[in-house]
Parts: sequence; C-alpha cells; structure tokens
Amino acid sequence: MAESSFSKPADTESDLNYTQDIRQMMHGFGDSSEPLLESAKIIEDVVLQQMKTIVKRACEIADRRVGSKKNNIINGEDLIFLLRKNKVKLQRLLKYLELKELGISVQKVMVNDVPQNVMDSEQLDSTKRKIPFQAFLEQIDNTGELLENSSTMDEIKRRRCIRADMATRSMDEMRYIKYSRARRVSFANKNRYKFSEWVGLDGDITLSKQAFAILSYLAYETVAQIIDLAFLVRQDQNKMHGDAIDRQRLNYVNPFTYKPYYHGENTNVTKAFTPSEINEALRRYWSPQLDMIGPFNRWSMRRSNLKLLSL
Repeated sequence: MAESSFSKPADTESDLNYTQDIRQMMHGFGDSSEPLLESAKIIEDVVLQQMKTIVKRACEIADRRVGSKKNNIINGEDLIFLLRKNKVKLQRLLKYLELKELGISVQKVMVNDVPQNVMDSEQLDSTKRKIPFQAFLEQIDNTGELLENSSTMDEIKRRRCIRADMATRSMDEMRYIKYSRARRVSFANKNRYKFSEWVGLDGDITLSKQAFAILSYLAYETVAQIIDLAFLVRQDQNKMHGDAIDRQRLNYVNPFTYKPYYHGENTNVTKAFTPSEINEALRRYWSPQLDMIGPFNRWSMRRSNLKLLSL
C-alpha cells in the first residue's frame, strides 16, 4: 500500500510537471498520505504563476543592477533583494542556504577522505559563522535589521515542526518511512533544466546556480505556505468547544502551549485537503479585505498572483 502511493496515472500527457512531487510535498507538510490529485494541480498552477512573477521582478532588478549589461542573467542577489522587506522569511532562506553549503562541504570532506583532525581549526572558525550573501546584505541593510543577530522566533517554522512532530507520533514504521521520503522531496532535487523549462524561462533569461537554488526554495516555500493556510481553513471548519487540552489534539496548536505528552496516544488520521479548501485558503489570502486599505483600495482588483506567498 505504501509503495503504490504517488504513482503516475497512465494518461499522463507530459513529464513537464511537478504534480506528483507536489503531492509528496503536501504529505510532508501535513496533508494526508494520499493527497488529492485535483488539489495538487491547483497548487501547481499557483506555484507556477508565482514563480513567473518572481522571475519577472528579478529581471527588473537585474536590469537596474550596478554594472549590469542587461544580459538577463538573474543572480542570487536579485532574488535576495525581493525578500528585504520580510526579515523572518529572509532569515529562513539564509539558514537554508547555510545548511546547504554545510552539506556540500561535508560531502567534499567525505569524498576526499580527509581526516577530521587534519582540518585547520582557524579554517573551521572562519567558516562556522559565514552568512550567505553577507557582503550584499551589508550593502542594502541601511538599518542593520537584516543582519541583526536577534532571538526573533520564526513562529511559522515552529508551527510546521510541531505539526510534523504530532503527525509522526502515531505512525508505524512503514508510514514513517513514506513520510520521511516525502519530506525530502523538493524542486531543487530535480533536473535544473526541467525546472527552468517548467517556469518558462525565455532563451535570453538564465539563472545562476545560486539563483536556481533560491528560486526552487521559494517554490517549495509557496507549497508550504498554501498548506499552512489550508490548515487554518480547516481549523475554522472544525472548531472544537470545551476543554483546552482536547482542542490541542488537532494538527494546529498554539506553539507556546504545546506539550508533546498530550499527543502520545493520538491516532487521528488527517483527511486529504479538498480543492474547495485549497481555493478557500487562497481566496482568503488574496481577499481585498485583508489589504492594508481594504476594499476601498484603488488597486484591490489587481491580479491575485501579484501578491506573492513566498515573499
């Protein structure tokens, strides 16, 4: 049963899609072990439109970059610049890039078979606190907030970790193996040219290696954000009244009052998110009433995909 999951349908018309990968990502973010294909297609369409919009904005930044010859090469700095107004999401991206670089360095050491005691301690100290794109961030950080080493809690990331902890407590070995495989699926693990072709990059637009890593991360983060919003929709649909501890048995909990031992006997199986739940989550996110000026904003009827989920 576990091995037959996420199998591609026989009438698949093209390999240039990420529907099955997105189904696994949905499961990794807390959806059912068998996410609905219709829901995954909706998310895929949204992610694709969002990535095209991000690429368009990055191209505009690249054209204005100092020293740019308008050769339509998108660098990592162009995408980092788009995140400058959201410190939490920027720090989340930098941590991802830092761990990615650490993994690459560990693989090099394992391939070269270098003993651990041979590495210079000064070299370790110099790379230990290396921040990706630090020089660029220092140039655009006028207030000092972006590089500030504060103890700001990433509540969204913490909620995702709690949800994953609650989901795995009632899993057997086979379900946990399937879940762990789903957690490893991402856009970055796939062919770089397939991702570029899927996004629809023109022949004149190219992504640098760092830009590809960041853009694939933003696509992955968009899927995660949609699932987060879908959980909020389901929470409103399934409001529980009564004891506070009973309410904590759901998959969405208050991270500040979460206590793992309350969920030790939880065997609740998450139902697959329906297309209506996904659409309602997106409708709420793009609703003009949630804009700063509300429905009286003259730009309230702008295209919904301009409000980016990952930025």
